[in-house]
Amino acid sequence: MLLLAGTSEAGKSSAGEYLAALGARRVKIRTVLVRLVSGRETYHEGAQTREGFEYDEFIAKLLELESSGETPLAVESFIDVTLAAAVRRAWPARCAIMFITAPLPVRVRRLAEARGISAAQAQRIIRSKDDRKRVHEQLPTWRVITDHWIDNSADIVTFRARLRAAFESIQAAPGGTQP
Repeated sequence: MLLLAGTSEAGKSSAGEYLAALGARRVKIRTVLVRLVSGRETYHEGAQTREGFEYDEFIAKLLELESSGETPLAVESFIDVTLAAAVRRAWPARCAIMFITAPLPVRVRRLAEARGISAAQAQRIIRSKDDRKRVHEQLPTWRVITDHWIDNSADIVTFRARLRAAFESIQAAPGGTQP
């Protein structure tokens, strides 16, 4: 399983799409989190969930998804470094964390072009998302626990080559899922 995390607008969704094309089962973290909704709700990882859910509950929901298929999961987009670390520790097979990032000017340019907005608007959107997700606060911990740190400032061919290498490492590692 690959857990996808990263800075805002760095390419996590593009990574998920490409990993799916390689054969992974792409799952948005929101899909798992909405299964935890009951009781008092709180905002977590971009979804309304029950306040104080246990990480073991989250992992159990992932295991339900995993048991329904033979292909490795690619779960996007983690923003809670502690949750990602707990999943990796508890996962019964090979599990790696992939952090996708790009310099702010690259992310701003790409978002502005994709949405047809000004660079100033794109920068405000990205900074707001990064602040809400506590990206910069958690960055030192992400650097420690991440298995594949992917800089997405180059071209799409280079980005996909890095994604493919991470995907293949999951499949080739002992305990990994073989296609």
